Amino acid sequence: MSPKNLKIAGNLALFLSAIVTILAMLNANAWSLDPGGIPFIVWAISPYFCFMSAYLLLRRFSFLSRTALIFFVVSFLMLVFTLLAYVGTLGDDSSSYALIFVFMPLYLYIGSFFLFGLGLVLSLLFKSPKSENI
Repeated sequence: MSPKNLKIAGNLALFLSAIVTILAMLNANAWSLDPGGIPFIVWAISPYFCFMSAYLLLRRFSFLSRTALIFFVVSFLMLVFTLLAYVGTLGDDSSSYALIFVFMPLYLYIGSFFLFGLGLVLSLLFKSPKSENI
């Protein structure tokens, strides 16, 4: 896949993750949106936008290769983790169900930036002499 296609696929995965998160939050709140819930929605979808911003900054100011591939892989993993966490808990009637919307973004921040950093370090360590900046 070309770097452009990887970037588009990664952005699509992050967009789908944000949509799944918003729909899961609205479902948990009986499909109503009150002003007090907006900060929670912003908190819940912030890992996707921060990760995309970090990738765009790194892509612009870095010499590292394979950043698009690493971005795609981590974005796809974020989508899978989001689907497993939010869709897997739909219909839960416990009183602590809403805590997933507080802690899940924290896990996404830690996991995505750790995996992205690990991918970049591995890319730097296994850099071939003729590698292109993809």
